[in-house]
Amino acid sequence: MKNFGLLLLLMVAAALAFGQESANTPQLTPVPPKPTCVVFLRNGACADLWRNYNQAVALRVEEQIKIYGTRQAQLAAAPLQQQVAELTKLTAEEQEQIKTLQAEMQADSAAAIQAKSDAHREGLEYGGGIGAGVMLLIFGVIFGLRNFDVTKKPQATAVSV
Repeated sequence: MKNFGLLLLLMVAAALAFGQESANTPQLTPVPPKPTCVVFLRNGACADLWRNYNQAVALRVEEQIKIYGTRQAQLAAAPLQQQVAELTKLTAEEQEQIKTLQAEMQADSAAAIQAKSDAHREGLEYGGGIGAGVMLLIFGVIFGLRNFDVTKKPQATAVSV
């Protein structure tokens, strides 16, 4: 009984697989049976049978070549489609990385501008402090010298004889 169920399952699976294959393959032109007569005249019934048979065979071969070409193109396109999908994924990842790097660059740029302005302000403050100190020193020297009395010692005058 178990073997019968397994056999039935295999038959159903095979029927489904055969049904899918037949749905995927296109219908080919039917070829009439090969004539058995010998052609004596160009316009006889036997010549018509051979002509129809040769046309059907040529049409069928042409259809088979088209199917083969289509199938080969599909097989050749499959790796290309996979490569295109991989490249598309890689492109998307690189675009995300570019966006991240652009955001970092903007943040770094803003930080650099802020650091530059801070350094400029600090330099101005430092330079202003030095300038104020030097100015006070100069004013001190000027006012100190003004109030400084330089008295000359009287020199002995030489007596002339």
